[in-house]
Amino acid sequence: MRKKNYFFIACTIWLFAFCGETQDKIAQEFMPTAKGEIGTIMLVMDQQQWDHDLGTQLRGILREPMPGLPQDEPLFHLNRVSPKKLNTTLKSSANMIFVVTLDSKTSESNVLKGFLTSESLRMIKLDTSLFMSIRKDEFAKGQIILYLFGNTEKDLSQKLTKNKERIQSLFEKRVRDRTVRRLFKSHEKSLEKVVQEAHSFQIKIPLGWQQAASEPGFYWMRYLNGSKEQNVFVYYEPYTNIEIFDQVPEFRDRITKQFLRDSEKNNLFITRQMRDDLNTVFLKKTQFKGHYAVESRGLWKINDNSLGGPYISYTFVSEKEQLIYYIEGFVAAPGKKKRVLLQEVDAILSTFKESI
Repeated sequence: MRKKNYFFIACTIWLFAFCGETQDKIAQEFMPTAKGEIGTIMLVMDQQQWDHDLGTQLRGILREPMPGLPQDEPLFHLNRVSPKKLNTTLKSSANMIFVVTLDSKTSESNVLKGFLTSESLRMIKLDTSLFMSIRKDEFAKGQIILYLFGNTEKDLSQKLTKNKERIQSLFEKRVRDRTVRRLFKSHEKSLEKVVQEAHSFQIKIPLGWQQAASEPGFYWMRYLNGSKEQNVFVYYEPYTNIEIFDQVPEFRDRITKQFLRDSEKNNLFITRQMRDDLNTVFLKKTQFKGHYAVESRGLWKINDNSLGGPYISYTFVSEKEQLIYYIEGFVAAPGKKKRVLLQEVDAILSTFKESI
């Protein structure tokens, strides 16, 4: 872990020195504000590389279907632009990736190399371990740029294969952070206070969301908008069994069967979808608020099959309180795309805090 952190810091410092020409030329206060859809990435690379293996690989990484959705929707929308057409407007895109390899001699690749200093090009040639760096506010305020580089296409391709999840996670966090800023320009402060006083945690609640249920160890809130709905719930109990982390789907079933029932028809409750033609549960070890956690994505349904959709959850332990938490966001939007709706409930989950 230390080696990775050291490499990341060293690489960032290195490229700061070599790719930072624009930021030196444009005073921060005069920079435009970054623009663009939250989940859209502007990719700047050579047309020939875009049309062949390197482009195919990048499309596979960035347009990979988001796990846990009932239909394929890409992680990100991707727009490729020629470096020759990179005008002031395009340079202000909020999310950008620059791709350059030294073995490419096309006119577009030569333009891309012009974004690097001669010293940076020398370092790329000498140190083949360097392949990426992240810059913020390069051409616009609130912007993030990922530089991907290598001596050859083969060298860079090998690095991309090994660092696929790292690249995806970078922009997933970017989407989450920008979604949080958009959702919480206004929020339900009075309801947030009610939650904090009644439970062992804090969570931000977007404007228009309402409380659906609150009882010891459980809180549920939701937002209804026509045929679309978004839900977030938090469950917690004393932590007594480490095996729960190996039984997260079953843990979820127990919670939803007990608490997520129809108030008028008590025989109806939420459960998991089981489908032979689709992997319905995706589990991943991760970190959540500094805790070891299991991220779970899957499909839910009402047990009479009248409604369903995707969910995302995190299971973790508060060592301070000795409580195990299961927090989830789930959405429904029959016949409509669900990626953005799920990203929004994930953003809400990211505001969770243990009470001090």
